[in-house]
Amino acid sequence: MADIAIERFALLADTLLVLMTRRLRYILAATVAAFVAVSVMPGASAESDILPGSSRMPAFHRSQQSGAVIAQIRIPAIGLEDTIRAGVSLNVIDQGVAYWAGTALPGRQGNFVLAGHRTTYSAPFSDLDRLRPGNLIFVSDGDGVEIMSRVTETFIVEPSEIWITYDVGDSSIATLFACHPKGSARQRIVVRSELVGNGKVA
Repeated sequence: MADIAIERFALLADTLLVLMTRRLRYILAATVAAFVAVSVMPGASAESDILPGSSRMPAFHRSQQSGAVIAQIRIPAIGLEDTIRAGVSLNVIDQGVAYWAGTALPGRQGNFVLAGHRTTYSAPFSDLDRLRPGNLIFVSDGDGVEIMSRVTETFIVEPSEIWITYDVGDSSIATLFACHPKGSARQRIVVRSELVGNGKVA
């Protein structure tokens, strides 16, 4: 009986070792992937200062389920006018344009991050791919202040490349992203814009 118990224990130990090894490999692969993603991102350099904002919340945090209305967005170039709701959980994104809770507020220093569908529900970001550098994006907050930003670039990333939600130095930018290509969640299309100015809406 003792021999059988020892054999079972040894088998269990081997199984746990295999599982731990696989987990460590997965963690290592994810770490390398994240490092490579940052290394090859548009405009990256050894001096790049790309870090998560101090108040940025993970995608799975409960704050991402809020759904509270925080602003309105208007993009004339693609005929978009929609409400922005707080949180990027799926139930919030299903309602329209969704704000990544904890990223910068519109017009403030940091990265103001928005997500939206392209082909399902109201599909607010259906024509995100039609935006070109120079197109204007307007966001009106609850106090009636309209923030204007100008599109600077569009690029494609993998779903795991969450660096797109990070701050870039001390700049004031907005990042809009959605699944890509249309009808697929294989990649993400990302549109970046830079703050131009703000003022009270008449």
